[in-house]
Amino acid sequence: MLIIESGVIFHCKVLNKKNILGELVFNTSNYGYNEIISDPSYKSQFLIFSNPHLGNSGVIFQNLQSFKIKLNSIIIKNYSISSNFRSNLKMNSFFKKNKVPIIFNIDTRFLISTIRNIGNQFAFLIINFKKKKKNIIKYLRFLNNQKIFYD
Repeated sequence: MLIIESGVIFHCKVLNKKNILGELVFNTSNYGYNEIISDPSYKSQFLIFSNPHLGNSGVIFQNLQSFKIKLNSIIIKNYSISSNFRSNLKMNSFFKKNKVPIIFNIDTRFLISTIRNIGNQFAFLIINFKKKKKNIIKYLRFLNNQKIFYD
């Protein structure tokens, strides 16, 4: 379950499950996701890709900016299995090695339009949901109002 600060809750699928908190940002590039996912400037953020399919070219080591992923998670519409001859690893294996969740099966167009219309949002990925939704949303709003976010 992905809860964003505006109060919207998404039921989604997750690879490499982990409870995690971060700021939502998006990227509209149609290619070059190897460089984007390894870019250190996305540290502690949830990166939303507007491209509907990701993973089909796998992870190509010579295209990476860094071998350690700095972002907290990626959010994509559909996850594809690698079929590229240049691929060194499948995207899932690379993210599993770096302990970063892949959130998929989610309406990324709606999520991106929410960020564009409302402004930056914090989000919380919860695997075992036992807490009250209102308390989590209040906490996310507090973080955004205070501009306090710890790694």
